[in-house]
Amino acid sequence: MFELGYCSRVRWLLYLMIRRPRNVVILVLVILAAFHLVLFASQNYKFTFKTGDGENTNWGGIEKIETDVKFPAVLTDETVKNEEKTTTRTQETTRIQETYTSEEESTNTEDQRDDIKFEPLKKDPTPESKELEFVRPPENTVLEMFGKEVEMDQNNEYVVPKPFLKKGINPYDGQPELLPRSTGIKKYTAFGNPEKLYCDTEYCYVNERKIKKEIIKETPEDMFTFLPPKKEFLKEFRNPCWKGRDLDNEEKLFCIPYFYIIGFTKCGTTDLFAILKNHTHVSSRAGKETHYFDRLRRGRIIRMNRKPTRLPVSFLSWTNAGRFRTNLISTYRHVPGNDVLFHGITMDATPSAVWDNEFWEIFHPGYREPPVTNPDVIATINPDSRIIVSLRNPISRMQSAYQFFCAFYVYQCDRPVTPEKFHNLVVEAVGMFQNCQKTNTDRGCVYSTETHQLATHLYASIYSVYLADWLKAFPREQIYVMMFEEHIHDEVASINSICDFLGISRFPVEYMKEYLKEHQIRNSLSDNNRIPYMMTETRQLLLDFFKPFLDDLVKLLGDDKWYWNMYN
Repeated sequence: MFELGYCSRVRWLLYLMIRRPRNVVILVLVILAAFHLVLFASQNYKFTFKTGDGENTNWGGIEKIETDVKFPAVLTDETVKNEEKTTTRTQETTRIQETYTSEEESTNTEDQRDDIKFEPLKKDPTPESKELEFVRPPENTVLEMFGKEVEMDQNNEYVVPKPFLKKGINPYDGQPELLPRSTGIKKYTAFGNPEKLYCDTEYCYVNERKIKKEIIKETPEDMFTFLPPKKEFLKEFRNPCWKGRDLDNEEKLFCIPYFYIIGFTKCGTTDLFAILKNHTHVSSRAGKETHYFDRLRRGRIIRMNRKPTRLPVSFLSWTNAGRFRTNLISTYRHVPGNDVLFHGITMDATPSAVWDNEFWEIFHPGYREPPVTNPDVIATINPDSRIIVSLRNPISRMQSAYQFFCAFYVYQCDRPVTPEKFHNLVVEAVGMFQNCQKTNTDRGCVYSTETHQLATHLYASIYSVYLADWLKAFPREQIYVMMFEEHIHDEVASINSICDFLGISRFPVEYMKEYLKEHQIRNSLSDNNRIPYMMTETRQLLLDFFKPFLDDLVKLLGDDKWYWNMYN
């Protein structure tokens, strides 16, 4: 093999390129690819790929910024204070990024790409109450409560890594298991738990819980057998948590949410989620919209209008998911006479949980209405759960949802959107619902999967039917109903009221004013994705359609304000 000098190599390369033109194309493509690679790296773009465990892994050297700036926060240990200030100064220049990845696709769901953008404040507010002070917990307490998963980060702070998610084994094979209708007793054993689930003709019983039999048909096998009795929740946590063993038989900490933001879609839930997660007492289990109760537990993916085609995500996996443990560690405070050591609470914010029971007909054939819905499941898991729901003028919410879903291709739409196209879809949706009413109940039509297929999102504005189901499952005092219009008019008062409802300290007024000043609402939709106006005929049709349902809502909540002054 002979060696060539530099000039000879260049001449030889040019000769090959002239003789074979396709080599020129290949060379150009290689140069362009290298250029784009350098560009991505220089701009700190987050580049991820799927790994075998279903998690996102950062590509070499490009770090994802995963930090939640918690306000207000005070630590009595002076050393920890200094460390926290140093960390906060670094975080101040960082935009908070959150990625929620489904096991099938890394796409945002319908309300996750909301109109509101959030960045951290430039400085910590000064807390006004000693109640907010937390201290560094003793190492032995942390290890006892959180197990051997606890690690120390570069700032010498406790960290619990995000777990590797595994699925429990379930007999679901594409069709839900139908329990026998005989009077006999069926034994139903969950994977990883020796407890038996006994069922008679109407109910199942396990771990001191009485469970509607219909719930068992549409839930993963370990949902109730893995969940211990309420009396076994750890007294050291304000949030419902317990010690259990994972699929590797290792003891770990498992938790369920203290409260849920359940909806409605396009009613400011992203705004509410972003504000509350900045409270030192509140931890988000993951990004907004986990979709566990409305979709994943039934074997659906996180996208709307998808039939159940896979194994349900196990309850064990969901209760061990997210970054909430690290946040709970930071809420340590020992109060004499009080068993609670970790005062933080966790939330789940999935705005479709209030209405999305789609494809319930597969699990309950022969029923005109769903025999169980999401509130039945959540209430059975923890009847002390607190619920937050936001309602908006039903016509305004419907228009906003239509524009959003069409812009992001959630539904098939004739684009660009126009007032005339919207009117035609409204006529079709109202007609479809009224035809359903001829042979079914209002509730049956509201939950009918068939009526959920149009981009108008008409059904999700029929608030009274959904709220009636939640009020049957939970006492009125455990459900906070927020009016979207009142919230945006005075967000400070609205957030203070919600903090009182959750039993956590209020944000300092000056902090809230500064926060809201720096986080202005910006709508991400371009003008060609908006309806410039609503036709008079469309509005009148919707006013007539919603009137009887708003009558029910007013009676249900006992206040005429839920007419939104539309009939004055």
